[in-house]
Amino acid sequence: MEEKKYINIDNMAARLYQVLKDARESMIDDENKVFIMESFSDELLEEESYEMAWRFNSNMKEYLHNPDHRLCGNFNNIDYDYPYHIYGKVTYDVPLVNAMIARLDDNEDSKLANEDRNFLVDWLFETFGTWRISYNFQNEISETLYVEFENQ
Repeated sequence: MEEKKYINIDNMAARLYQVLKDARESMIDDENKVFIMESFSDELLEEESYEMAWRFNSNMKEYLHNPDHRLCGNFNNIDYDYPYHIYGKVTYDVPLVNAMIARLDDNEDSKLANEDRNFLVDWLFETFGTWRISYNFQNEISETLYVEFENQ
């Protein structure tokens, strides 16, 4: 059974790929360039970005099905942000949000459902940013370099 798409997986993976690439590039210097490029190739980053996108998809499903959409320490809330996206003004429209969730639960392949999936990718990046993704990936590169050069 195919997993339902709550976000646009290709859109999310492309954005994550760029974040991972930028993080990799920030770690490269002349001394370790070859090792990093071999260990963290474009192909590996692309594969990792798709795996991450599917994890974000699962997290989005869990969030959308949570009865309380508030996020501790964050002002974003899908109950207000989605109606703002549709109407252009802040309003609370539970039936509108529930209709979006139902479309995604049904794995609908309509123009509106696909727009919803794209909106949710944008919303995720707006809500959480990229810092932790970049930072965690840079730490992974640093640890890999440390282990590699310790073993030499």
